[in-house]
Amino acid sequence: MRILYKFIICAVICMSSSATLEAQTLINYQQQKKKEVAEKQRIEKQRYESACEKGTLEAFQEYIKLYPKGKYAVDVRNRIEDYNLWSEAVKTNTIEAYNHYISTSKFKSFKDNANEAITELRSIEKWKSVKSLKSIAEIELFIKTYPKSSCITNAQKRIHELKGENFYLSNDLLNAYQEFNKAGGKYALEKDNQSKFDKCQEYWDYNNLTSYSSEEKLFTFLKKYPSGKYSDEISNRIAISKAKSFTMYSGAFSLNEALGYAKDENTRHKVKGYYDVKQKEYAQYKKEQRRIKRKRNGGIINFGIEMLDLALNPAMYNDTDSEVDYVMYYNVGLGIRLGNYKSPVQFEIGAKPGLVVYTLWYDSEDETKASFHLPLYARLKIGLWGGYSSKWYIDGVGYYNAVKESFLESDFSASAGLGVSWRHWDWRILYYKQDIAAKYTYKDYKVLGTSFSYYF
Repeated sequence: MRILYKFIICAVICMSSSATLEAQTLINYQQQKKKEVAEKQRIEKQRYESACEKGTLEAFQEYIKLYPKGKYAVDVRNRIEDYNLWSEAVKTNTIEAYNHYISTSKFKSFKDNANEAITELRSIEKWKSVKSLKSIAEIELFIKTYPKSSCITNAQKRIHELKGENFYLSNDLLNAYQEFNKAGGKYALEKDNQSKFDKCQEYWDYNNLTSYSSEEKLFTFLKKYPSGKYSDEISNRIAISKAKSFTMYSGAFSLNEALGYAKDENTRHKVKGYYDVKQKEYAQYKKEQRRIKRKRNGGIINFGIEMLDLALNPAMYNDTDSEVDYVMYYNVGLGIRLGNYKSPVQFEIGAKPGLVVYTLWYDSEDETKASFHLPLYARLKIGLWGGYSSKWYIDGVGYYNAVKESFLESDFSASAGLGVSWRHWDWRILYYKQDIAAKYTYKDYKVLGTSFSYYF
């Protein structure tokens, strides 16, 4: 009995627990379903509000597609109908159409848009009548009355155009040009005002030129207005500008180019004046360069010192019958030269004090002696060829032996030579004959020598 009793109690407990579990499961299910429904309703409401916020046909149609029997389906369909009514009014785009929408629409979702459209259409009609008037006051009243009109920009430009006209008529071309530009420029103006704009623009560009304007800017202006009011003046300025840029190397081409821009005699005279000044500068420059070159080459007149003038008689002992043998001479000299080492022809005069060495024979004995002599000379040099710093030449020298021993030398003698000269130095080899214009008392008085000089 006791066992049966325990079994019954356990069975009752198990049945009671199972019923409790099933009840709890049902409650949980119901709560879950409520949450799902609430979430769906929240999402539907969110999409409805989003569609209303967008206010487009596509947004409303998207909602109906998702929720054809939704909580807001009727409202959305009404809004679609309202949208179609508004679209028809927009398509017609008349004051009557917009008024019809306002009077028949249930929701009046686009009432503000309709009122704005009506105001816009009225402003357009008003502008058509106002813009033909040349009254700045009327246009300003229009702007005040219709501040949001699409015609506001055109109205403001029209005011600037009218102000530009007024400035033009008062000959204030600078302010007129600025107002015309604020009105949109040349092609935004009425046809009658476009020619006025051109004149104002030319004056504006002309006024921006200064006395310091570059030649390039003057050219740009002349190219832009080749037949303009100021073209001759600017062309003359270009002529003067070119004349001022003359250098002493400018030639006839530059002169003729500048004269080509000169439009009057006064300007041509000025251009020629600039050219003449530069030509005088060039002449002076060439003169100075010649002077510098002469000075660099030694000038025209040079003083020289002949440090060595030495010659030997190669046949001094050939004549066994002679009682005197002319052996050699050694001179030093002072001279003055006309021309420098680069000159094609040079002439020099001077004196060469020195010694003549000779031998006296007494039967089989001899005695060597020296005698003072003083030749005065004139020398002619002819240049042959040379480089930058030196030049070869030939020369001839005539001597008058002012002091001499008559048994050794005649009154006149001569030499011919070949040499090379530099800025200061001169060297030559020579052939010397001492008995010119004299009887041949002595034989073989013909010597070979060399000389070396320095010129200041």
